[in-house]
Amino acid sequence: MTDFRSSLVILSGALVVSTLMLTPASGALNKCTRLLPTGGREVIINTCNKCRIVNIIRKRPGNAVPVTRSYNVQPNSRITVPFRGPGRSRITSERACKGDPGAAINLADPKPKKKKPAKICVALEKSKDGGVLLVNTCTVCKAALVKRQDPSGGNSKRQAYRVEAKSTVPVPQNGAARVGFPAEVDCPK
Repeated sequence: MTDFRSSLVILSGALVVSTLMLTPASGALNKCTRLLPTGGREVIINTCNKCRIVNIIRKRPGNAVPVTRSYNVQPNSRITVPFRGPGRSRITSERACKGDPGAAINLADPKPKKKKPAKICVALEKSKDGGVLLVNTCTVCKAALVKRQDPSGGNSKRQAYRVEAKSTVPVPQNGAARVGFPAEVDCPK
């Protein structure tokens, strides 16, 4: 009976070893980045089509504490790291960038609420006589910033207008070739 148990233990040990030999090392399964030496410098190359956050550790002779750095490497690109001189660098970890599948989860708020885009109340519209109007479609007063440019595209001048709730304000061109509307805020009280 002890012979049977010992052969069973040896067989199960052989299975574990053969399984470990066939399985890739941890982290090697989804490895997208490599660290390559090039003429006195080192380059991180991302061969995947996803952004990766790569952590590197650099050990120099004579320094007891190694230097660690983290880089965001865009898809199918390379980054030259600033390390020079003697020493050894290696990638310690690699993970997906924020927003990509497989990225780290915010443990304080694992299901973050998506922010709703702010409602735009004021818009520039052409009037019937060919002029320009600021139109406020909201029920609150808004301050609108208007930008005027000369025909060359330079000499821009800005002017703020108060647009009451559900109303329109005419915007004179004042000799400008272009009138734009870059921003709106709540009216000052």
